[in-house]
Amino acid sequence: MRCFLVACLILLQLMGIAQIPLKPAIFQWIEKSNNVKILDSLIGQSYALALNPSDYNTVAIKKFIHKPQSIQNYKDSLITELSIQKTATHFFNDLAYGNRPPSLDYRGAKFDLIAYNVPSLIKTYLQKNQLAQLVQVFNQNSIEVKKIMDSLHALQKSSKKNQATINLLIKAANDYRWLNAVRSQQRIVLVNIPSAQLKVYEGQAVTLQMKIILGKASTPTKTLSAYINQVTINPYWTVPKSIIVNEMIPKIQKDIQYLSNNRLSVLNENYKAIDPRKINWDSIDLENFPYTIRQATGCENALGILKLEFDNPFSMYLHDTPEKQLFKNKNRFLSHGCMRMENPVAIGRFLLANNLKAIDTIDLTKCALNLKPLFLPVTTKTPLIVWYSQVDFDSNNNLLFYKNIYNR
Repeated sequence: MRCFLVACLILLQLMGIAQIPLKPAIFQWIEKSNNVKILDSLIGQSYALALNPSDYNTVAIKKFIHKPQSIQNYKDSLITELSIQKTATHFFNDLAYGNRPPSLDYRGAKFDLIAYNVPSLIKTYLQKNQLAQLVQVFNQNSIEVKKIMDSLHALQKSSKKNQATINLLIKAANDYRWLNAVRSQQRIVLVNIPSAQLKVYEGQAVTLQMKIILGKASTPTKTLSAYINQVTINPYWTVPKSIIVNEMIPKIQKDIQYLSNNRLSVLNENYKAIDPRKINWDSIDLENFPYTIRQATGCENALGILKLEFDNPFSMYLHDTPEKQLFKNKNRFLSHGCMRMENPVAIGRFLLANNLKAIDTIDLTKCALNLKPLFLPVTTKTPLIVWYSQVDFDSNNNLLFYKNIYNR
């Protein structure tokens, strides 16, 4: 109620209607001019803080510092106070959450950034005359941001500046600020494309980490945010039409046994199996293919024994693979865009924490075929973020740089 009354009084003051003096406590900034100078100095250091100084409107700040005599009445004071507060909130919000969210091709999961009460923190540190220390609160809240900022400062001070690396670190600082805020509210699964790594975060802690195989440069994995909604055990693989036409049909035309050798069935529009020998494969092209090709379930299936499903417009999955030897490769950009997991059962157990009966029946020592698919909803709503950061961290939190594999 008090806030509402103050807001009404402010509005009336601006309209020139109310003549009741405002309490000095309302003026957090212009009553303490030294804090305005500190704020101006901090914004001036934006580049060193991985921020862009041109993002912030400092007109009122500069005017207050250099021409205080121009503020002659309550209306001027109020306008100046509100403008400074707005700029301060913008600046510290960027330190808390990043100056812009990571670039994603699809945003199916949207996140409320509420990890901090930024206005309240500003007020607290103003009252303590420790505004500059609030910068460190945000920069040191995440171990990744702290290490990125340390590397950035060292590089900025170096006589041999590498601007490309500085730009990578600036981007990474803001990406990890955002990530730190997102994971503070919920557990998340994060896939980083350049490092070909998957991590499960529960708060700050990485509770699961594994290698993954991702899309080739010609068929890149898309970046996205989405909610993992289902674990499928013993999935079918419905072959994308582009793979059928560009890769399978030449092999089928050469030898019709290619289908049976790879446990592939041809289905009609009603999903009924048909005899592939009755199809004129020479007349098939991308526009003229009214069939579905589906691979039988089991350990030889291209999706392996487990698939994670999430809404996205790219027909992408996280899934197992029968080609386990590929995880030994340093270069793991080999797929058509989907993401193959090194340890799918572990993440399946994480997602099905209260429903482990089905996943506990998986016997990795045997190669079972033609098993009935099981469709299991995840136990807890869990976001998946697939992003593109050339800066990543190993299991000991050492900062590492990765190649720009997709030239993004």
